[in-house]
Amino acid sequence: MIDEIACRWAAAIDRGLSDAEETELAVWLAADRRHRGALLRSKAALRLVDQGQALAERDAEAPIPLRRRRWWPAGVGAVAAALVAALGIGWWLDGGERIDTRLGEIRSMQLADGSVVIINSGTALRVAFTRGERHVEMTKGEAWFQVAHNRARPFVVASGPYRVQAVGTAFDVRREGEAARVVVTTGVVKIWSVDSDDAPRHVAAGEWAVLKPGKAIATRAMRPQASDQQLAWRERRIVLDNMTLGEAAAEFNRYNVTRLEVAPQLAGRRVVGWFRIDDVDGFAASSAAMVGGRVERVERPGEGDVTRILP
Repeated sequence: MIDEIACRWAAAIDRGLSDAEETELAVWLAADRRHRGALLRSKAALRLVDQGQALAERDAEAPIPLRRRRWWPAGVGAVAAALVAALGIGWWLDGGERIDTRLGEIRSMQLADGSVVIINSGTALRVAFTRGERHVEMTKGEAWFQVAHNRARPFVVASGPYRVQAVGTAFDVRREGEAARVVVTTGVVKIWSVDSDDAPRHVAAGEWAVLKPGKAIATRAMRPQASDQQLAWRERRIVLDNMTLGEAAAEFNRYNVTRLEVAPQLAGRRVVGWFRIDDVDGFAASSAAMVGGRVERVERPGEGDVTRILP
């Protein structure tokens, strides 16, 4: 984590710090004696990467492509790559960065353009900003984006074949296998599929879209209660608004090592309430009482603890 933060500070220093950032950096450096060394290593790696790019651009006969890349010539590239690998910085050849969250981890962070993203448990993102576009690829999981306004550089989130474009907008994207769901909380987004010739759909605040392979993009209005339920994870809560017990258990399983299992005859029963995402025991006890069931806890070799809700 220290090296990851140091990498972000090195990139920020490279683009120039604001007065507020300079103060924040000074506080971070003073907080732990390891921070200064980590920052020096990150700055050294960044310098080598930039030197490699400069050498490659000097020797290249073709015009420099519009999309800026960090090149890795022999010698310099090998040293830089070794430093980057040792630090775990996560540079990509096209200037992108990979962000992963662990089971149960919810991370809030600011991107280089000033946009804010809150990343849900078990999510994998790749962020690549260019001169002409801000691109985020989601391979799994969920994230909520509050996009900094910049019409000259569209902000596009890719989830499988689907694209969600926004400028000055807040929206949530959740990938579910090959399908996806988009909830818009502010402004308007444009959604389309690269696998379809259908025209893009515009989805406004208070609406959500369901994206499934081979089907037209379906949009619908969203009740305020539905928004609270779908986006409560940002506050580390799970809100059950007449959700089935089976669906609720699946939500808890997104965040916890202890697995929940529901007897088939109870899975369709409806439950209500709100819980912390890590309160598996509280949810199991409350929901069992609501549906007239009981709770059984077992330990399975190789699987860990399992909490079962039975008739």
